[in-house]
Amino acid sequence: MKRIRWKANQVISIETRRRDESRVENVYALAQMIGVAGLLVFNVFNTNNRWENIELKHAPILFYTTVARQFISNSNVFVQDINPLESYLPPVRQIDILEMDGAGAGYRKVVLWEGTANEREVLVMGAGGGRLIEGHIGNCKVIIPVISEKDDNTIDKYELTNVRIYAELNERLFLCYKFGKNVDPLKDLTFNRHIPIEYKEYMNIIMS
Repeated sequence: MKRIRWKANQVISIETRRRDESRVENVYALAQMIGVAGLLVFNVFNTNNRWENIELKHAPILFYTTVARQFISNSNVFVQDINPLESYLPPVRQIDILEMDGAGAGYRKVVLWEGTANEREVLVMGAGGGRLIEGHIGNCKVIIPVISEKDDNTIDKYELTNVRIYAELNERLFLCYKFGKNVDPLKDLTFNRHIPIEYKEYMNIIMS
């Protein structure tokens, strides 16, 4: 497959879940490269990687996040001849994961699906929970020092500051398609939310 280079405002489609011989169909997500490392993901998916009659100015936005270059180099990415969304401005507010007291970011252990055949233990960065910031880490304004775990509106509205990678983000995209909305297993772990069994493959990925 031809290597795709990063190019601001280039529209691409991304194969979501990693290749699996047991999987009957592929699922593709439509996105646009923003700036030097931003990815704007639209709530537009299909299973044939054909994108006729798409106008991004009318397409619903799923989320914007920052990605590592290895996400592009390792994912199956396809350049699309679609006019980009013009003059998009990324959100200025994000959720920054709270650090362990006196230990930097650190990790904590979370047990999932305890007492079942699927029980597993995962390491989750931070102390649990997050703060809402405006601007970039290191030069930001704190809007909410500690976001309540019951504040679903804030939690669901903003993205984490984390840089997303292959194959973690690919599986997240597949779950967005599966659930028909923006979901983020990493955010759900961060805020001690219920973790559905459908997140099992995602957990396998971040544990590997």
